[in-house]
Amino acid sequence: MRAAAACVMILMMLTSCSFTSDDGEHEKGVYPDMILYGASYTLGQSGENPIFIDSAEMALYSKDSRAVVEDISFVSYDDEGNIALEGSAEHGEIDTEEKTMDLSGSVRLSHRDGNMMIEADTLFFDSGSEEIEADGHVHVSSDDGVFTGTGFKGDLREEAYSFNTIEQGVFEI
Repeated sequence: MRAAAACVMILMMLTSCSFTSDDGEHEKGVYPDMILYGASYTLGQSGENPIFIDSAEMALYSKDSRAVVEDISFVSYDDEGNIALEGSAEHGEIDTEEKTMDLSGSVRLSHRDGNMMIEADTLFFDSGSEEIEADGHVHVSSDDGVFTGTGFKGDLREEAYSFNTIEQGVFEI
């Protein structure tokens, strides 16, 4: 009886299980390091004008230098303490190293210079270069007029903006 039990135990130790995908590699899950609710985050460093972010939920992935946020609002101030930029979106993916935000779902971005308001379904914002891109449908209003179109690109520092196509627009002189 003891010999049979010993054989069973040795057999169990020599047998192992693993789960593999169809290509034979082990599957690995990607999980956040931390999930925060009602979170605030500062995107930037001292000496810069950082962007202060509030979100209903924030998942941080430190290995990828990435944060995934839900119901986001953000604001940035100029050197005098006035609001320079503010906005909101339903969802966002933030590259915390490159300081970029990929926003989606009822995106609104307001820039103080030129009294500009940008509304889009999706928008990419590079806070370092202050450049924005919105591939889909975009509505822009400013002191210069009101425009609706697709394929919007903008440089907030240089105040240079373009559309791939303009569906409607009024330019005010």
